Amino acid sequence: MALLAMTLTACSTSSLRIITNTQPEPSGMEALLVASLESGDDGCVFARTAGGIVALVWPAGYSVSGDPDSFTVHDSEGVPVASSGVDVSIGGGSIGGLNDDWSNKDCGADDLWVVGQISTPAGEQ
Repeated sequence: MALLAMTLTACSTSSLRIITNTQPEPSGMEALLVASLESGDDGCVFARTAGGIVALVWPAGYSVSGDPDSFTVHDSEGVPVASSGVDVSIGGGSIGGLNDDWSNKDCGADDLWVVGQISTPAGEQ
């Protein structure tokens, strides 16, 4: 019975991953990235822009839930901030590399974006 409970718990855990930094606040940078969120075969969530793939670096405490086809990113208080399938405007800025103490660094790409304020079209998330 205990083995069955562990198996069911494991199935409900999201295999999706996001890069998070050590800062709890969104970036103060004010550049704008317009993109849609997608996930790769490795479970890494990224932004797809007209120019290609951008790895997003989220603030500490942010998380992702759902499955590869339909997922939501939540802030540190569990509030949804962005979802797959919806274009998002992501404030922040591009950076040159990943820090050693950030989570899921293997989700990095050539283009990295530190996430700031996020907005979606009215009524969508």
